[in-house]
Amino acid sequence: MNCEKAREHFADDLAGTLEPAAAADFRSHLLECRACREEADHMRTTWISLENIPEPDPGPEMRTRFYQMLDAYQQGRREAAAPRAWWSWWPQQPALQFALSLGLLCAGLVGGHLATGRENANPEISQLRGEIHNMRQLVTLSLLQQQSASDRLQGVTWSYRAEQSDTEVLSALLHTVNQDQSVNVRLAAVDALRNFGHSPVARKGLVQSLSKQNSPLIQIAIIDLLVELKERPAAPALRTLLASSGLDENVKKRIEQALQQIG
Repeated sequence: MNCEKAREHFADDLAGTLEPAAAADFRSHLLECRACREEADHMRTTWISLENIPEPDPGPEMRTRFYQMLDAYQQGRREAAAPRAWWSWWPQQPALQFALSLGLLCAGLVGGHLATGRENANPEISQLRGEIHNMRQLVTLSLLQQQSASDRLQGVTWSYRAEQSDTEVLSALLHTVNQDQSVNVRLAAVDALRNFGHSPVARKGLVQSLSKQNSPLIQIAIIDLLVELKERPAAPALRTLLASSGLDENVKKRIEQALQQIG
């Protein structure tokens, strides 16, 4: 089992739904891989903490979001990964605002349609995949808004499960890069934006973010990502940053190298 496959089993392990063979492979991988072991331990700690958060009353936006999901179910949205044990992605107790109860409601709606025995079941299955995507999105956005830096880091981890076309998660990651008080969270968010590298919005957001950063670590991380993406339109912003006073020497050197690489 590799690291990518192991990460897919994190939620299943928390829910206790892993098959014995898969569980054995998963535990064996954790013994060998320190990074995955630490991430799994951190996720377990986070979920335990989330269980202690009191469930808030539904906000006025719940009705709007529900009808948006219902409309998506009726019209169809997009194909996602093949369905598998979709309930294992959810915690055993409600915690993240109204996300869990809303997800269960939508899943129940899909299940009701599947139970009608219609001949054409594929649209229902496709919509079920869409609801899983929505659930992952809600968990990601909720965690990114938490006060704890460790919870926000977990939100960045969840963003890797989002669709590359998910503009809400992309916007939340860009906001995190620009506004989060934790350098570690901002660094993780920059790395997560690599998954959205095809998006012009992500590229433009990274370029604009350069002038908003005061941490050399973040500046270098953004510069490295822009070079990796071969973002030539970033050159003017890099030159502007290079000309600014008080710029860290390491950042200056990295900008000079970047300008040579992207032209």
